Amino acid sequence: MGTRTEDLEELVASVPVWYHAIDLPEGVVTPGIRGWTMESLQMPDLTGKSVLDIGAWDGYFSFEAERRGASRVVALDHFVWSLDLAGWEAHQAERKAQGLSPLPAQEVPGLWQPDELPGKRGFDVAREALGSRVEAVVGDFMDMDLDELGTFDVVLYLGVLYHMENPLAAMRRLRSVTEELAVIESEAMALPGEGSRRLAEFFPDAELAGDPSNWWSPNREALLGLCQAAGFARAELATTSGQLPPDAGGLTRYRAVVHARPG
Repeated sequence: MGTRTEDLEELVASVPVWYHAIDLPEGVVTPGIRGWTMESLQMPDLTGKSVLDIGAWDGYFSFEAERRGASRVVALDHFVWSLDLAGWEAHQAERKAQGLSPLPAQEVPGLWQPDELPGKRGFDVAREALGSRVEAVVGDFMDMDLDELGTFDVVLYLGVLYHMENPLAAMRRLRSVTEELAVIESEAMALPGEGSRRLAEFFPDAELAGDPSNWWSPNREALLGLCQAAGFARAELATTSGQLPPDAGGLTRYRAVVHARPG
């Protein structure tokens, strides 16, 4: 029988794909990325707050909210948790080698498994290792009963908006579950001379990062306008990250974080 560290390392290794680097007990860290943090998102004090993490994936922000004193945290996911993530990565690589765009995951035999939830494995391993009380809810935010889900003081909507076929409908649903603050992180773009125009680039195939689930890249004004149209009383650009050099047309890509408040 191995040590607790060895056992935990074995559990972590049994998960084929991790997205975030999550600090677990015994100095074990999951082999993901270290991207946005609560500080870089300019998150307020979460002590005593209820938090909803939409599109939680392996739960990094859910567990971090709990660690920072949130009274209740709900991790909500459906798309990633339903995927065979290793199979999806293999499909993307194979199609790229063939000079083809990847197919939507739901159309690839064996990848879409909403009954087995293979993509939830990382969340479950991390939750058990941390002794976490974070609640896991499996559901499609765009279709589920929001009255049953309830409302939350703080709602995290990180890396999700640009995957939505109907971003305004998504933002309206986001507003309906937000009591105090929604933190929205999204792919974004800027064009020279755009001024105050509310613009968004549309991707009908897999032009953005080779992912057919990436539909939109809004500019700053469009992001703020979506918040306004969805019913948020105030919205501001909190921070940006990862600006890429302009392309031949002068378009730049970056990641944007918006804080939106109902009142």
